[in-house]
Amino acid sequence: MADGFMLILPIMCCIMTGWFMKRVGVLNDEGGAQMGRVVFYVAAPCLIFRFTLSLRLSDFADGNFITVLYGGYLMMALASWLVERFRTGSRARKAASVLMAIRSNNMFMGMPAVIMLWGESWLGWYGRYMAISVLGFELFSATCGLIALNGGVGWKSFRRVLLSLTHNPIVISIAISLICGMGLGLTLPRWIDLPLKIFGDLGTGLALMTLGMKLKPERLLNDFCEVWPDLVVRLLLSPLILAVGFRFLPSVPEMEKLSVLVMAMPVAMNTFPMAEAMGMDGDYTAKTIMVSTMVSVVTLPLVIRFLL
Repeated sequence: MADGFMLILPIMCCIMTGWFMKRVGVLNDEGGAQMGRVVFYVAAPCLIFRFTLSLRLSDFADGNFITVLYGGYLMMALASWLVERFRTGSRARKAASVLMAIRSNNMFMGMPAVIMLWGESWLGWYGRYMAISVLGFELFSATCGLIALNGGVGWKSFRRVLLSLTHNPIVISIAISLICGMGLGLTLPRWIDLPLKIFGDLGTGLALMTLGMKLKPERLLNDFCEVWPDLVVRLLLSPLILAVGFRFLPSVPEMEKLSVLVMAMPVAMNTFPMAEAMGMDGDYTAKTIMVSTMVSVVTLPLVIRFLL
């Protein structure tokens, strides 16, 4: 447990730096939003592009990994739906819970965690994981949430989800990278690769500081009492589902460890606008994002110690 805490301590130091800088007035909400946009639209796409450019078709041939990952998405949504059967609340709130069961913070916290735990040498594995998972991550979470909300998936709502993918810079960077690398066999000249690396390196610290600026510790206890069932599913049950799946269908050890760690992250920050756009409970989603981020200080060492 102590070893796990020491591993995530640098992550929490960066997060709390963002919280402190906002608290003392060095940064404000608008500054945090701008930093977040830099990460989402510049730093993260540059980093993902560099490390997915070297992927080849054989990297997508691991049937065990794909089966466990995508089967895990369905199991996470089902687990959340079963939990919601025993809770009172609106259909919009229950749909938000199903949506959040799958949507871990793979970018603003998952990517920095991978770098800080295992070093930049693991970014190649992270790029591979993102290339395999991002489409299912977006479609499975949205589809399961819409089913919980409406009892089915209407074409209008599903079309909105598909359209959002075409505007997602992470999805776009992966698609272009795969076309350039796998399709055309291109490699980056140094004068292009170096700026991409510089921009990509910005992402780790900025992402964690942006996350810290959104924390509101004074509301933790009240919000925790309201959202704790979703925390169990998101922070503990979801990584456990993948860990058990890999026991029966083993994959590459690096990919197993990385996917379990990323799935143990708190709720993704962009889940809030997504939930509101689809008619789910946005306020409840925002609470769960904040509380899951703060509670992950306790749960991540457990995942690192017992699952990884």
